[in-house]
Amino acid sequence: MTSARHIQTLLDQGDREAAVREARAFLRSVTAEAGFGVTNARLTEGPATGFGVFSPREDNVFAPGEPVHAYVEVYGFSLTPGPDGSNRMTFDVSFTLDSPDGVQLTDALVPMGEVLLQSYSSPVDGYFHLTYRITGAEGTFNLRTHVVDRASGQSAEFVLPVEFAAPEAEGK
Repeated sequence: MTSARHIQTLLDQGDREAAVREARAFLRSVTAEAGFGVTNARLTEGPATGFGVFSPREDNVFAPGEPVHAYVEVYGFSLTPGPDGSNRMTFDVSFTLDSPDGVQLTDALVPMGEVLLQSYSSPVDGYFHLTYRITGAEGTFNLRTHVVDRASGQSAEFVLPVEFAAPEAEGK
């Protein structure tokens, strides 16, 4: 088992590459024990362009029918080998709208489809963006999203509060 003390020893010896490799191995062991999870889910102005690279949305108020964009980070996921030697991470995503007091307002979770991430490295975390297209909703809701790591079957959820309101008319 890699430890922080061992990593520090490698750094003290000037072996930065080995220290980083061991730190990643340590983080992988932590996420393996913690299991699959989602963190840093945020509303954004549009799709993210990189890990932590997005424009945060200043509010959570959307016009009816306006696309809702979200940034999501995942950890503790499964890596499955791709035919080209890459590592694949596959997630199934669905969502529902809940009332502010937690009552589910859709008959079932609404499937959004598959998210496939691919890397020629062995990442310890990843990110993706989601675009929700919600019609017919007006008022305040909790946008609850369910993410499943397909290979392990483990799942995680996150909730983003949203409001759908018609824009105020000019001059009122």
